[in-house]
Amino acid sequence: MKPLLALAFCFCLPAWAGETPAAPLTAQRYAAQLGVGMDVDWARTERGIREFDPLAVRDFHDKGLGHIRIRVAGEISEQKLIHLRKIVEACEQYHVVPVIAYQAETFKADPDRENEAKVIAWWSAVARYFGREHPLLGFDLIYEPAERVNRNPQALNHLYEKTIKAIHAIDPQRMVFVAPRLRAAPEALANLKLPAQSSGYVLAEWHIFPWGPQKVSGKYPWTSGTAAEKAAIREHINAALRWQHKTGHASWVGGWSAGQSINTAPSSSTLAFATFMACELQKANIPYALNADNLFYDGEEGAWRPAMEPLLQAMLKPECAVKPAGRAAVHGAPAAASTAK
Repeated sequence: MKPLLALAFCFCLPAWAGETPAAPLTAQRYAAQLGVGMDVDWARTERGIREFDPLAVRDFHDKGLGHIRIRVAGEISEQKLIHLRKIVEACEQYHVVPVIAYQAETFKADPDRENEAKVIAWWSAVARYFGREHPLLGFDLIYEPAERVNRNPQALNHLYEKTIKAIHAIDPQRMVFVAPRLRAAPEALANLKLPAQSSGYVLAEWHIFPWGPQKVSGKYPWTSGTAAEKAAIREHINAALRWQHKTGHASWVGGWSAGQSINTAPSSSTLAFATFMACELQKANIPYALNADNLFYDGEEGAWRPAMEPLLQAMLKPECAVKPAGRAAVHGAPAAASTAK
């Protein structure tokens, strides 16, 4: 199983900026390169912007992380664009795939035509600024679509169609991620309507436990890792796999967490949950990002948090049980991993 997982999460990196790729980059090839990454606030919060250091990207690469999801909020500006370019260039220097993810709070609160136009204008400005440079830079159009968008999937699809058209008019090969409603629930992937003319450069982004297991109706969805709890997690993953198999599109988990804080060492239950989740996603050949950088990395000190190292390793390089012969997931055929145990 380990050789297969190594193959699934290897970095078959194409040429970076200034070089000609050997073959056109497709959404499937792009997804295969993402591997395990991490959400970062280097362009979202004042602290994150202040603490950003290109050497942090080097540290992420050396730890084994393959991509970063750069979360951004608020209006776009020249200052923000310049800062984003610094992050993207650091990613290229240290061979980490960058993905810009936009919060789009006003649209989620009120998905009318005016707020739709603001999102399209935001991404058009970003797309024009980067042009056709940085071929591995991805655009995650809206992270965690929720609030009033939950009741209006048509508005979300309309926004995606127009935004993708605007971005691909500037760079037809820019990789774009779209997320379903209900905070990017995998079961809602079936509601997405993706433009056929851009299918080779559009991927889906979804979430599962973005903040770790939290109480639902007074109960935790993960306690000791019962058979029912594990089956529920597998069903979420299988929903995404079924969608992938039906549509031919690739997908990526934009962020999940084990729900710890830097003030509490991870418990045995937390480590068990993190290991199980990571193993299931890797068996399914679905790349994912960890939520989030400040949990594991001290930006002010420029160093990893020692107390969080066991949790980070469980999420990044889990010790997975070996499957019997004939049951291993095959890279490039994710449906083979979709059988619930």
